[in-house]
Amino acid sequence: MIQKYVLILLIASFAAISIYFFQNKNYHQDNLSTKVENQEGIPGGHFALTTHSGEIYNSTSDKNLKIIYFGFTFCPDVCPTTLINMANTLEELKENKNEITPLFISIDPERDNLEILSEYVSAFHPNIIGLTGSVEDIEKVTADWKVYYKKEVNEDMPDNYTINHLDIIFIANKNNNFVDFVRPNTSYKDIANKLREILRR
Repeated sequence: MIQKYVLILLIASFAAISIYFFQNKNYHQDNLSTKVENQEGIPGGHFALTTHSGEIYNSTSDKNLKIIYFGFTFCPDVCPTTLINMANTLEELKENKNEITPLFISIDPERDNLEILSEYVSAFHPNIIGLTGSVEDIEKVTADWKVYYKKEVNEDMPDNYTINHLDIIFIANKNNNFVDFVRPNTSYKDIANKLREILRR
């Protein structure tokens, strides 16, 4: 009987923590969306990071339209879903493939080494570029782009942590200025239409 109550307590605690993290993430997403829509605290900025193939990517040298997503390869849900959506968007825009640079910036530089990052992004689409850097590099680019993320450590398994993070795709122009963003659960066709409209400007 005691074991039953302990199990119920553990399940209830896990559910409460999950709800807290979900609401916390949504709060930051809604907060960023409000600031952007009110022209307050606009995200953006140049960055130089290491690609999944070991080269240096400097945003100042890239004159394409950029779609940027911040995530991590150990992400169990939102990152794979968003990258599938990004991949479908790229397939929808094959005629514009030389005008768009899709970027996946890791917020987990401690675990996402080049080999892991390369295997991960390649599984979704050959054009997606995985980017990483030092902890300081990632802290700077996430601060510039107003990206909320927080490591959630399991005390019993400190290496088996997860990261609660913003789930938004950013769109930047050839000058790396923020243009727009894509909310979660937006269809790839709607994203493609948004990008076509921006490219026509």
